[in-house]
Amino acid sequence: MQKIIINILSAAFLFTATVTAQTKLSGQTVKNARFTYPLIERWVAEYTKENPELQASKELQALTGKESPLSVITSQPADSDLTISQQITYVGRYALVPVTNRENPILERIPKNGLSKKQLKKIFFEEADELAEDNNEAKSKFAATVYSRGNNTPSSIALAKYFGAKPEELKGKKVLGDDIYLLSAIRKDTTGITFNNLSYVFDTQSRKLSNGIALVPLNVKTQQREVLSLPDLDNTLSLLEHSSVDNIPVEKIGFVLSQEQRENKTVTAFIKWILTKGQAFNHAAGFLQLDEATLAFQKEHIDEKLLSTIQ
Repeated sequence: MQKIIINILSAAFLFTATVTAQTKLSGQTVKNARFTYPLIERWVAEYTKENPELQASKELQALTGKESPLSVITSQPADSDLTISQQITYVGRYALVPVTNRENPILERIPKNGLSKKQLKKIFFEEADELAEDNNEAKSKFAATVYSRGNNTPSSIALAKYFGAKPEELKGKKVLGDDIYLLSAIRKDTTGITFNNLSYVFDTQSRKLSNGIALVPLNVKTQQREVLSLPDLDNTLSLLEHSSVDNIPVEKIGFVLSQEQRENKTVTAFIKWILTKGQAFNHAAGFLQLDEATLAFQKEHIDEKLLSTIQ
């Protein structure tokens, strides 16, 4: 489970990340997920446009200290991972897609209908049957240099969960720092391949693929393949929001709130705004909105549990 600590600065209600690269949740040390920063920055900016009076709020000052951090989680934890006083409110989703150097010879060897989940797993994960004949054949046909993050990073955990593997079984040359450096690595290596989130894979300004990379063709439904074959961020987000697409993991993003934070009017009002008006800004940053069922549940949960603190 991954999370980052963010601070909301009272001077302009601007988002900044804590300098620490990891924190703890119920005794577990986890690393941050920097790819969520642009989304949260956008929420904060839009929220203060509507509520300029909050820029001088003393309640915001209470959020700037280490004793009251607002934490973000990027994978769904087990109940045992949370302390009794902690509570999660989900506010968005992100998707991971396989990408490679646009000059990678593997693109010419991938079948017309794209790679299956089984084939992707053999490329990206170590398996017990590494010496099996069919496994060796797949490796030879789809040989590529895998680049990946550490075992306890959001992308590694999300991938392992989706493919039914363990994070430590993820192959590849390990890349330190932000997930965006995975793209830097495959741009320099014509055999490079990796998974990365849509907000990095696409240029959020042009809405097209980032320079030098290509989506790995996937074995999906015909209509879905047509959308993915003409990469466009908005079309891809719409596709993933309205249908389940094989071979593309989708995970939720949420705030982990302590009892103190749930009693803070500024925090709860901000989160309620994200669940209503704030969803409209997810796409601009390359993130999915919550699905209707989850969004309805989160709104109801906020209204029932936090109503007294936001009135």
